[in-house]
Amino acid sequence: MKKVLIFISLVTFLNMTGQNMSNEDFWKEDKIKHSVGVFGISSITYAYLSIHSKHKNLNEFQKRLISLSTAIVAGSLKEVIDGISPNNEASWADMGANMAGALAFQVAITIPLNIKSKNKKVRDIAYHKN
Repeated sequence: MKKVLIFISLVTFLNMTGQNMSNEDFWKEDKIKHSVGVFGISSITYAYLSIHSKHKNLNEFQKRLISLSTAIVAGSLKEVIDGISPNNEASWADMGANMAGALAFQVAITIPLNIKSKNKKVRDIAYHKN
C-alpha cells in the first residue's frame, strides 16, 4: 500500500509539473515560497504528531500520510483563495511547487529514518553474534 501511494503521488507530481519545472521561469520567488511553505507545514504536522501524547501511537506511515495530506490541502486552499480573490489567479504551477515541497519533506524524513533503521539492524546483528 505504501509503494502504491508513493507511486501515485510521484506520477501525479510528474504529470502536473514535469515539463514546467525545467523551465527557468518556474522557480521564481512565488514558487519558492510555495515549496518552502508546504515543506514547513509538513514538518510542523509531522513534529506535532510525533510529540503529542495523543498521537504517539500512530505508526510512521500514518504520520507521514497525515503530514503530506495536510500540506497538500493547505496548498490547495491557498489556490482556491487565489482563484476567488480579484487580484490573484489560481495556478497549476503553484500546485506543482506545493507538491515539490511536500515530496521534498517526505524525502528529507525518509533519509534519516533509513539510516536509523540500518544502524539498528547492524547493532542487532552484532548483539546476536556475541
